[in-house]
Amino acid sequence: MSKKWYYVLAILLVACSWIGNVWYYEANQLGSTVFLAHHVETSDREGHVFDLYYIEDKRADKTLSTIRIEGYPEQIVTPYPKYAEYQRQYLGKMMVNLNNPARGQGVAEELLKEPVLVREITALYSDGTSEQVDVGEIYIWPGTYNEVKPVEWTSVGSSSDHSGYNSAVIKRPLQLTAFSSKFLDIAEEEGALQIYADIPGQVLGISYRPLPSELQMEQSGMPIQEIQLPAKMNQGDSFRISHQFNMPSREKSMQVYQLMLRTTFTEEGQGTWQEDTIIPYHPSPTDKEMTAYVRERRKGL
Repeated sequence: MSKKWYYVLAILLVACSWIGNVWYYEANQLGSTVFLAHHVETSDREGHVFDLYYIEDKRADKTLSTIRIEGYPEQIVTPYPKYAEYQRQYLGKMMVNLNNPARGQGVAEELLKEPVLVREITALYSDGTSEQVDVGEIYIWPGTYNEVKPVEWTSVGSSSDHSGYNSAVIKRPLQLTAFSSKFLDIAEEEGALQIYADIPGQVLGISYRPLPSELQMEQSGMPIQEIQLPAKMNQGDSFRISHQFNMPSREKSMQVYQLMLRTTFTEEGQGTWQEDTIIPYHPSPTDKEMTAYVRERRKGL
């Protein structure tokens, strides 16, 4: 074979290698900002926050600057564009405080029956453009403020294995009458979420998944579906809600959950009280899981 053909072959090999590298690079790029699917409950009261997560390529031509949710002129949005770094992408988040003034005790009951449902937000980018983006479901409950509550929350804890707990002390005699959340059915399907309540007078059990981590949170009490309601609670009783997420698939593990578990109490002569417990799940994929997610998104384009 003449030197000419060696040169031709070498050029072809270089070209094929270059084409292969370009294909591999493109196969691992999103090409635009992608918001994860969110299942969020929150309050519009000032001080209550939630996070909106998104993914961007490291070499993106334009990046997300901020977001806006219509109808909340006093909202405060804090960007964390490089919340987590991966080989080719960043996982970013926008921390949102809707910052509505708190309503007093005199708020009409009908205002508390159903929250506002937000499916789309306005995304504003570094090049000056903006667009409406589907982020899933965000239920926004009207925030209220009660000066004298019969339940005092004393401690809260969480772990990297997506478990956590909230503990409280009962300050006046009450009856626990209900647990509710817009996302209980969605989160509990396929065993993705277990929620337990430890209540005096109920038959206690233990349910937990052994893990080597010292940060593991033990789920004590009974599944809330099995609690016998109404449950009488006396002054000085302790009350604990704990949870554990176990996502059954990569698709579910890349979604965002924030349940606002609403616990309803009745007090003789004082009417009904509601206490909210935040139960969050935020994705924390490995590099391998992020790559797989990006490639699946590319296939769907």
